[in-house]
Formats: sequence, structure tokens, C-alpha cells
Amino acid sequence: MNRLVAFDSVHQAIRAEKLLLQAGVAVEMVPTPREISASCGQSLQFSEDAAEPVRELLERERIGFRGIYARVPGQRIYEQLAAGPTP
Repeated sequence: MNRLVAFDSVHQAIRAEKLLLQAGVAVEMVPTPREISASCGQSLQFSEDAAEPVRELLERERIGFRGIYARVPGQRIYEQLAAGPTP
């Protein structure tokens, strides 16, 4: 699991986790790395293969998210792949 979606609230993270698991997408709740944000403490981690289904579900269900990130292998560096919707 080398992708991560960060949220602005724990409520959004929990709702997204529930819907993604129901849709058969393997996700794991993890603490949001400080390198990404200090605001919400929870993110969802998933595989690269699930990136498009994750983004589509979040947008379809109108679940706000901070961004989708890829972890640089072997480092604590995260590259932003997609920004969340602007309010």
C-alpha cells in the first residue's frame, strides 16, 4: 500500500473507509503523516491499483479530502498526486 488519501476531518475519513470497504476496495486507516498535515489525524492507505476507484468514490459521494499522495519508496516524503476539491 503506497498511496494515501488525507482528510480534513476524522468524520470524512471514517465515512470514506466504510464506503470503500463496502465497494470492495482494500484500505487501511492510518495516522496522517506530519509531512502531509497536522490538521486531521486519520488518513486511508491503499494500493496504487486502487487510486482511481478511491478518487471516483470520494467525488461521487462528495466526501471532501485534502489530497491523494504517493510515498517515495524508502523515505518519509510524499508526492501529491491530486488535490482535493476546493470549497
